Amino acid sequence: MIIQNVKPNISDYGFLKLFTSTIVLHGEVPIFENQQLQKDLYDFYDNPDFQFLFEDICKKERIEGSSYVDLGDALQIAYAWGLLSMIHDNSNLRSVINLSEEEAQENISQFESHQAEAMNELVTQLYEQKKVNKPKVLIKKKNTNKTR
Repeated sequence: MIIQNVKPNISDYGFLKLFTSTIVLHGEVPIFENQQLQKDLYDFYDNPDFQFLFEDICKKERIEGSSYVDLGDALQIAYAWGLLSMIHDNSNLRSVINLSEEEAQENISQFESHQAEAMNELVTQLYEQKKVNKPKVLIKKKNTNKTR
């Protein structure tokens, strides 16, 4: 019997590197909350258009509904290599992306075009979803009708 060890197309760190680089080129805010990101990415895990991006990432399903993808090891590597910096904000752990646009473009060029295109679409959908789900602030307009 031959045992074959198959390496995923993209590692968990590769996913994070491509993801953060794509965020920078989208012009989005380069700060994210780690737990929330892992919960948000769970929605894309089983999507056939993006499944190959998650080959090296495990998903964790919880009964109470707070399911997420596990980027723990990839985040630690990203901190060690300087891709991300850590911010402790109250009880939340947030990350800052440490990339210029030029560095982000260089990172993306290291991936195959179909990987970069899929990640671009994932980031687009993720940020559209987040903007739609954000509560809208209602501002009451001053009454400009003057009664005499």
